[in-house]
Amino acid sequence: MTELFEYYNISDPALAACHDDFWQAETFTPRVSHTITSVKLRMYRLGLPGTITVGIKATAVGGAPDGADLADGTTDGDTLPTEYAGEEREVSLGAGVALVAGTKYAIVPRALTGDADNYVRWRHSPAKVYPRGSHWFSSDAAVTWEEDTTRDMMFEEYGDP
Repeated sequence: MTELFEYYNISDPALAACHDDFWQAETFTPRVSHTITSVKLRMYRLGLPGTITVGIKATAVGGAPDGADLADGTTDGDTLPTEYAGEEREVSLGAGVALVAGTKYAIVPRALTGDADNYVRWRHSPAKVYPRGSHWFSSDAAVTWEEDTTRDMMFEEYGDP
Protein backbone atom coordinates (compact mmCIF):
# COMPACT_ATOMS: atom_id res chain seq x y z
CA MET A 1 0.00 0.00 0.00
CA THR A 2 1.70 3.18 -1.19
CA GLU A 3 1.68 6.11 1.24
CA LEU A 4 2.87 9.70 1.24
CA PHE A 5 5.74 10.11 3.71
CA GLU A 6 7.92 13.25 3.63
CA TYR A 7 6.88 16.29 1.59
CA TYR A 8 7.01 20.01 1.04
CA ASN A 9 4.28 20.77 -1.49
CA ILE A 10 3.00 24.28 -0.90
CA SER A 11 2.51 26.07 -4.21
CA ASP A 12 5.00 28.82 -4.85
CA PRO A 13 6.23 30.96 -7.75
CA ALA A 14 9.99 30.39 -7.37
CA LEU A 15 12.06 27.85 -9.36
CA ALA A 16 15.55 26.52 -10.07
CA ALA A 17 17.04 25.14 -13.31
CA CYS A 18 18.38 21.62 -13.94
CA HIS A 19 20.51 20.87 -17.02
CA ASP A 20 23.75 19.14 -18.03
CA ASP A 21 26.24 19.82 -15.19
CA PHE A 22 23.85 22.00 -13.16
CA TRP A 23 22.06 19.78 -10.63
CA GLN A 24 19.59 20.55 -7.85
CA ALA A 25 18.79 18.48 -4.76
CA GLU A 26 16.53 18.49 -1.74
CA THR A 27 17.51 16.52 1.31
CA PHE A 28 14.89 14.98 3.57
CA THR A 29 14.87 12.96 6.77
CA PRO A 30 12.11 10.36 7.09
CA ARG A 31 10.33 10.17 10.42
CA VAL A 32 9.29 6.58 9.65
CA SER A 33 11.36 3.78 8.11
CA HIS A 34 9.87 2.70 4.76
CA THR A 35 10.72 1.71 1.20
CA ILE A 36 10.61 4.74 -1.11
CA THR A 37 9.05 3.81 -4.48
CA SER A 38 8.33 7.16 -6.18
CA VAL A 39 8.67 10.91 -5.91
CA LYS A 40 6.57 13.78 -7.23
CA LEU A 41 8.31 17.01 -8.24
CA ARG A 42 6.60 20.17 -9.53
CA MET A 43 8.42 21.06 -12.77
CA TYR A 44 8.09 22.64 -16.19
CA ARG A 45 10.42 22.87 -19.16
CA LEU A 46 12.04 25.32 -21.53
CA GLY A 47 13.00 23.85 -24.88
CA LEU A 48 13.59 20.10 -24.98
CA PRO A 49 15.59 18.93 -21.93
CA GLY A 50 15.39 15.21 -22.83
CA THR A 51 15.30 12.43 -20.27
CA ILE A 52 15.21 13.48 -16.64
CA THR A 53 16.74 11.07 -14.14
CA VAL A 54 15.63 11.39 -10.53
CA GLY A 55 17.86 9.65 -8.02
CA ILE A 56 17.72 9.02 -4.30
CA LYS A 57 21.16 9.39 -2.73
CA ALA A 58 22.70 9.00 0.69
CA THR A 59 24.21 12.13 2.20
CA ALA A 60 27.70 12.89 3.46
CA VAL A 61 28.55 13.97 7.00
CA GLY A 62 27.90 17.65 6.15
CA GLY A 63 24.51 16.84 4.61
CA ALA A 64 25.37 17.06 0.89
CA PRO A 65 24.17 14.37 -1.54
CA ASP A 66 26.80 11.66 -1.80
CA GLY A 67 27.67 8.64 -3.90
CA ALA A 68 25.76 6.65 -6.48
CA ASP A 69 21.97 6.57 -6.62
CA LEU A 70 20.40 4.18 -4.13
CA ALA A 71 17.36 4.09 -6.44
CA ASP A 72 16.44 6.05 -9.54
CA GLY A 73 13.86 6.48 -12.25
CA THR A 74 13.36 8.51 -15.39
CA THR A 75 10.71 10.62 -17.08
CA ASP A 76 10.54 12.29 -20.47
CA GLY A 77 11.30 15.95 -19.79
CA ASP A 78 10.19 16.85 -23.31
CA THR A 79 6.59 16.04 -22.27
CA LEU A 80 6.53 18.44 -19.31
CA PRO A 81 4.37 21.52 -19.80
CA THR A 82 5.95 24.80 -20.86
CA GLU A 83 3.62 26.86 -18.66
CA TYR A 84 5.12 28.46 -15.57
CA ALA A 85 2.70 26.67 -13.22
CA GLY A 86 4.28 23.38 -14.27
CA GLU A 87 3.04 19.96 -13.34
CA GLU A 88 3.50 17.64 -10.41
CA ARG A 89 5.31 14.80 -12.21
CA GLU A 90 5.51 11.41 -10.49
CA VAL A 91 8.67 9.42 -11.17
CA SER A 92 8.72 5.73 -10.28
CA LEU A 93 11.84 4.42 -8.57
CA GLY A 94 11.16 0.82 -9.51
CA ALA A 95 11.46 -1.50 -6.52
CA GLY A 96 12.79 1.49 -4.57
CA VAL A 97 15.10 1.36 -1.60
CA ALA A 98 14.60 0.98 2.16
CA LEU A 99 15.00 4.28 4.03
CA VAL A 100 15.84 4.40 7.73
CA ALA A 101 13.97 6.81 10.02
CA GLY A 102 16.19 9.66 11.19
CA THR A 103 18.70 9.24 8.33
CA LYS A 104 19.08 12.06 5.78
CA TYR A 105 18.70 11.30 2.05
CA ALA A 106 18.62 13.45 -1.09
CA ILE A 107 16.30 13.69 -4.08
CA VAL A 108 18.46 14.62 -7.08
CA PRO A 109 16.86 15.28 -10.49
CA ARG A 110 19.10 15.96 -13.48
CA ALA A 111 18.66 16.57 -17.19
CA LEU A 112 22.04 15.42 -18.49
CA THR A 113 21.34 16.17 -22.16
CA GLY A 114 19.84 19.57 -21.41
CA ASP A 115 21.72 22.85 -21.80
CA ALA A 116 21.27 26.60 -21.24
CA ASP A 117 18.42 26.64 -23.80
CA ASN A 118 16.83 23.26 -22.96
CA TYR A 119 16.23 22.65 -19.27
CA VAL A 120 13.83 21.78 -16.50
CA ARG A 121 12.69 24.21 -13.83
CA TRP A 122 11.92 22.72 -10.39
CA ARG A 123 9.62 24.79 -8.17
CA HIS A 124 10.73 25.84 -4.68
CA SER A 125 9.80 28.08 -1.78
CA PRO A 126 11.23 31.57 -1.39
CA ALA A 127 11.97 30.73 2.24
CA LYS A 128 13.40 27.83 4.26
CA VAL A 129 10.32 25.97 5.51
CA TYR A 130 10.92 22.19 5.42
CA PRO A 131 12.50 21.39 8.82
CA ARG A 132 14.16 18.03 8.03
CA GLY A 133 16.24 18.89 4.97
CA SER A 134 17.79 21.53 2.74
CA HIS A 135 18.19 22.64 -0.85
CA TRP A 136 21.61 21.85 -2.39
CA PHE A 137 22.99 22.62 -5.83
CA SER A 138 26.00 21.67 -7.93
CA SER A 139 27.38 23.35 -11.04
CA ASP A 140 29.83 20.51 -11.80
CA ALA A 141 27.59 17.41 -12.00
CA ALA A 142 27.88 16.56 -8.29
CA VAL A 143 31.67 16.80 -7.95
CA THR A 144 30.98 19.52 -5.36
CA TRP A 145 27.77 20.65 -3.69
CA GLU A 146 26.73 23.92 -2.05
CA GLU A 147 23.92 24.23 0.48
CA ASP A 148 21.28 26.92 -0.01
CA THR A 149 19.73 27.57 3.39
CA THR A 150 17.24 30.12 2.02
CA ARG A 151 14.74 27.76 0.34
CA ASP A 152 13.34 24.25 -0.04
CA MET A 153 12.42 22.46 -3.26
CA MET A 154 8.86 21.15 -3.68
CA PHE A 155 8.62 17.37 -3.38
CA GLU A 156 6.51 14.46 -2.21
CA GLU A 157 8.00 11.03 -1.55
CA TYR A 158 5.89 7.88 -1.59
CA GLY A 159 6.54 4.34 -0.52
CA ASP A 160 5.54 1.24 1.33
CA PRO A 161 5.72 0.85 5.11
